Amino acid sequence: MEKHTGQIQLPLPRESAIEQNKKLKLFISYSHKDNTPNNTYIEDFKKHIAPLKDNDLIEDWYDRKILSGEDFQDKIDNNLGEADIICLFISANFLDSKSCRSEKKKALELKKKKGIPVIPIILSPCGWKDDKDICSLLALPTDGMPVSKFQDRDEAWQVVYIELKKIIEKQIKIKQLKIKEEFEHFLHDTEMLTKAHSQKDSVLLDDIFVYTELDKYNNLKEHKGKINSEELLKNLFDYPKIIIAGEDQSGKTTLCKEMFKVLRSWNFIPVYVSDKKTCFPGKIKNKISDSLHEQYKDIDVDDIDKERIIPIIDDFHHAKNKEKHIKDLSTYTRCIIIVDDIFGLNIKDDTLLSSFTTFGIKELKPSLRYELVKKWVRLTDKNVVDDYKRIDKNTWLIDSTLGKSIGKGIMPSYPFFILSTLVAHDTYAMRLDEEITSQGYCYEAFIYFYLRKHGVENDDIGTYINFLTELAFYFYMEKKEELTPDNFKLFMTSYLDKFNLPIDQEILLENLSEIVSKDSFNNYSFRYPYFYYFFVAKYIAEHFEDYRVKEEINKIINNLHVTENAYIAVFITHHSKNIDILKDIERIASSLFEKYEPATLTKNEVKFFDKQANIIVKAALPPSNITPEKVRQEILEIQDNEEQSPKDTEQEKDTDEEESLGKELRRAFKTVEVMGCIIKNRAGSLEKVKLEDIFMEAMNVHLRIISNFFELIKSEKEQKDTIDFITKRLILIDESRGENRELSEAKRKKIAEVIFWNLNFFVVYGTIYKIVHSLGSDKLTEIVNKVCDEVNTPASFLIKHGILMEYNKNPQINELTTGISENDFSELAEKVMKLMIVEYCSLNPIFYRERQRINTLLLKNPAQKLLPREQ
Repeated sequence: MEKHTGQIQLPLPRESAIEQNKKLKLFISYSHKDNTPNNTYIEDFKKHIAPLKDNDLIEDWYDRKILSGEDFQDKIDNNLGEADIICLFISANFLDSKSCRSEKKKALELKKKKGIPVIPIILSPCGWKDDKDICSLLALPTDGMPVSKFQDRDEAWQVVYIELKKIIEKQIKIKQLKIKEEFEHFLHDTEMLTKAHSQKDSVLLDDIFVYTELDKYNNLKEHKGKINSEELLKNLFDYPKIIIAGEDQSGKTTLCKEMFKVLRSWNFIPVYVSDKKTCFPGKIKNKISDSLHEQYKDIDVDDIDKERIIPIIDDFHHAKNKEKHIKDLSTYTRCIIIVDDIFGLNIKDDTLLSSFTTFGIKELKPSLRYELVKKWVRLTDKNVVDDYKRIDKNTWLIDSTLGKSIGKGIMPSYPFFILSTLVAHDTYAMRLDEEITSQGYCYEAFIYFYLRKHGVENDDIGTYINFLTELAFYFYMEKKEELTPDNFKLFMTSYLDKFNLPIDQEILLENLSEIVSKDSFNNYSFRYPYFYYFFVAKYIAEHFEDYRVKEEINKIINNLHVTENAYIAVFITHHSKNIDILKDIERIASSLFEKYEPATLTKNEVKFFDKQANIIVKAALPPSNITPEKVRQEILEIQDNEEQSPKDTEQEKDTDEEESLGKELRRAFKTVEVMGCIIKNRAGSLEKVKLEDIFMEAMNVHLRIISNFFELIKSEKEQKDTIDFITKRLILIDESRGENRELSEAKRKKIAEVIFWNLNFFVVYGTIYKIVHSLGSDKLTEIVNKVCDEVNTPASFLIKHGILMEYNKNPQINELTTGISENDFSELAEKVMKLMIVEYCSLNPIFYRERQRINTLLLKNPAQKLLPREQ
């Protein structure tokens, strides 16, 4: 084969391990000069291996099978990458061919990575013994005697046939190994999710699997970047010895299953080993042998090349004799070890781990959370149209449950938590306490899951819940993130003085190990913040009349800009129907920016802004070839970068030096987020009047912020000073020359004005957007309509229709057009509305007819462009 480009990509399995093709794929690498009417080596070889093909043992491939019009090199690379056996037909022509040498290099790479047999077949006398790669392989015919030197060439090909048959029989024995049905079920099982989907009878792992990101470390545990698990699976053999580290519920076992399926598809014999109960007693090789017989039918271990066996040891951190086991595992060419912590192996002899590469499972970033939600929503046995409303609704649900709407999050964004949240809200599979809302129930469901997982009986769950509630409040009152052994002893003394504990303390703590963890310094802490916030709020909700609790509620409500207080406040409203705390939050909200009236965005109010309307960005629908999915992916990439970028620790505590406006803004944003969480979670359990009051107060906080902003920018002096400031710092990059180009002061000032007023516009647009996302929900449509219609200003009109578009996927084009013309709309408000419509149309599929209506009725000049996102 005379052409070569690119690198071999090992394919991931597309079939069940039990259903894969049992034929071996034999790849023929040769020089075209050795397959001519005068030199028929390749055709002679194909004739002699006909019995092997007739018996369905192999299927051969060489480039003569490429059809006219097919991509020549892609076909070669794909078939080479999928080969089970590779034959190199060696001659002077082969050694002289650049493409043949490339194929030889790839073949040897596959031999090293996948253990693919590579067989040199010497066709004619040449200098192959001086080729260091070929001379190290067992060449055919016997002792590498060239086929051309045999008096009877059929005799030469018979020698090749016999030796090749031995290799094929050895490989086919491994290929034909069958996995037992029980273990095949384990490989595809999703456990509690199997029957949990309302639209599909049975959910398999392949239905919902997404490739997570991993942190990569060298053998010194130094971070060496990130890698996607799909890339790792495709390149497993770049890493002969692997350690996978991840927290509980992070998806370690799921990754084990995927690696097992990949290795089996490449004709290796992976063996999955797990032993949490007895912690790997005895010799690890015996455990591997037992697991082999449990997972494969009719397997004879003594008759199998040990190099084809790859142990996958799950939960290895539970092993009591880790060092001895790792020594024993060193006899395997390849192995994979799964642990809970990259620093937790505690091996005395560091050299035992020197050959291992470690990967740590990362939480799902926004794009991967979206992908998982999308898979779940679109998982159905019925034919349905893509439903962005359900996808978006569930994405918002997940972000809210993870705590992303208020702060950085309170629980890890692992697939288990995301899928369990979707199931909990979809099916209500577990007990629902009447005193807790649907959102709070989800957290309770996780807690019940943890307790039941550790064998806690239903009769004892109340004891565990009470203990956790008291412990969390003790943490809170002591202002501690962790308790030393002495601190914990003090707590236990006070707890036992107050409550009966019918469960042995050691058993209780062992069963709570995934909720309250003990670190290597013997300090106690809540494993995830949501446990802590959940139980602190539970204590407070149950002790409203306690004077200490009343004082703490006051501190919490008056300092909602502190993220911890914001989370606790939301959880309190989950646990209690007492509306006093809601009244206090409303009171706080009404005091924020209280000297300003809520912005209306009427013509008179923003006439100073409307004077600059001609230089504000013009909105236009995206080109028809820009799909909503593409736009969504662009936005998700931005969110990925924002969520994963290092951030300074959030300043939350009051200080004398802190600038008052900044502190007031943080209080306002957090307070509104809390109010939004409350009305979304309590949409069906609070009286309408209370929902309306909270919505109104929260909306007005942000509208007063807009009024405050207008006060800052309406002064002509302030405008001039800011524009002058921008002008002085403005340069233009000449991209064609790669250098800075000076502009005249007049031109720079003109550009500075455009920048200034567009930034101001996006502050207003962003604040309206913030109101929509903080307070919007499809559960609150009636409340939103009533409050916004009663306020009846352009600002409330924008908020109402923003929520209808975002959460109900219901842009009311006729009402929007009428509202703009009849409701004293300023040009600023009109531009905000147009941009909201364009954003909606960018993110959701719309038909041609609706597209034309929007262009005709709202975007009077569709040729005008929306500025690119980058600008």
